[in-house]
Amino acid sequence: MDTSTFRILDTLSSSIGDPLSINQLTQRIKKSHGTAYYANIYQKLQDLKNQDLLTLDQIGKSSNIKLNFRNYLLIDALAEMELKKKRNLLQNKRNLLPLLTEMNNALNDADFIRAIAAAFPEKNLKLNRIELLFLISLTPNYHKQTIEICKETQRLQNKHNLKIDSLILNKHQFRQFITKDEVNPVREFLSEKIILSGPQAFWSQTKDIIENTEVRILREETNPLKIPNAELTYNLNRFGYQEFGRPITLGRNISIEYIVTNLLLQEDARLQEAAPVILAKNSFNSNVLAFLSKKFDTNARLMPIMNILHDYKPTTETNQTLDLLNTFGSKEIPTDKKDILSKLKLYNAL
Repeated sequence: MDTSTFRILDTLSSSIGDPLSINQLTQRIKKSHGTAYYANIYQKLQDLKNQDLLTLDQIGKSSNIKLNFRNYLLIDALAEMELKKKRNLLQNKRNLLPLLTEMNNALNDADFIRAIAAAFPEKNLKLNRIELLFLISLTPNYHKQTIEICKETQRLQNKHNLKIDSLILNKHQFRQFITKDEVNPVREFLSEKIILSGPQAFWSQTKDIIENTEVRILREETNPLKIPNAELTYNLNRFGYQEFGRPITLGRNISIEYIVTNLLLQEDARLQEAAPVILAKNSFNSNVLAFLSKKFDTNARLMPIMNILHDYKPTTETNQTLDLLNTFGSKEIPTDKKDILSKLKLYNAL
């Protein structure tokens, strides 16, 4: 795959749902790769259009560029692109090779794993950590398989002295999150990632979703603690927790898992008390919540909440979150149980 094709496919696949003109595409390639020339990009786009790998729709004086997922060969092209990205990463980060080799050997018999991706790899590796997205088959043993992967990545983390945060989703959950009209980590994962294993399976699964549902990747990673107060208030109200005295204005929909993580990062005890209420009143994804708790070190505050909910309002999500937190070796901090139960009753959450 030539350099221009690689850069174009890389940029378009990281911008799904975000209409790009030729000029915008050129600017994004220049920002990511250092150089880009409009004339060269234009010519290569014509070649890729002739190969039916993308479409160029004229809108006024501009062209709207999209990957053509109806073309069977596009999946092969994207898989080739991912392999090139992986090779480039390992050439620059050779110390990562022993970890990936051992992980591949350890999980080689786990045929339920469809694909593994690393999110924001350059930034995370500078911080001596790696974020992994596992896409696995939808089976009756889904939760057991999730625990199996977490135990293995915990072992690798301890051995290689590299923090590993793993987000594990089945096909249904992956579809649910990337098509949701809300800010969530899965939509952000896709903006800057490298497929380490199963690139064809990853893009085949993504293709099936894109062809039937609108998907828009989010290009910026969310820091939960930097969610503006107005948006926090709006989403708390959306999840059934209204703070008296705070005006509610329309804001972005943000996933419950991000909102809970924000609350657990707060030093304000009054805000922390909202976390068990919205968890008790709403459904949530245990894998996403546990992933964020490990990533942002909120598991010690999440653990006692899960134990209280497990005792007084047990759900599948609560039980599965506890299993994951125990797998991480989470230790709970002292919590005022009576105060949490009082707040839950006040908001009719029990």
